[in-house]
Amino acid sequence: MLPAHFVIRPNGSLNRQHLPLLYVLLVVICIGIALRLAFLGYWMILPFAVVDMLGVGLVLYLINQNSAYRERVIVDRNHVVIRHIEKNNRQVWRFPVHWTQIRLVPPVYRWYLPRLQLGSKGQWVEIGRCLSQEERESLAKAIQVEIARQSSITP
Repeated sequence: MLPAHFVIRPNGSLNRQHLPLLYVLLVVICIGIALRLAFLGYWMILPFAVVDMLGVGLVLYLINQNSAYRERVIVDRNHVVIRHIEKNNRQVWRFPVHWTQIRLVPPVYRWYLPRLQLGSKGQWVEIGRCLSQEERESLAKAIQVEIARQSSITP
């Protein structure tokens, strides 16, 4: 039986490679308009346009940094493997498939989302930080079904 793969990543509507192109386009348009207005005598607009574009650049940089993570949950006959990949950080956890448990930990405050955790023998790993509550519940059910299916297969 083939192992099941679940890939978790943020929903990014903008490709990471296109982000610099978007920023350059915004800078050209904004500074172009500010330069035109400066030539007409409204020179105070230019410094504010530059500060505005620096702020937009900072926000796009932070968005790019926070969307650079992926999680992969692999369920096979023997193990549940969780691979967490960020820009400079890679971690791998491995749990026996027969002992792996899934739990949705209720939030401390009611406006927080419940945390989805996988674990065994007292070691728990949180997955799906970028998912909504419905997506976390759906993922928990799908992983539970896959664990039951893989653990019922006899070698």
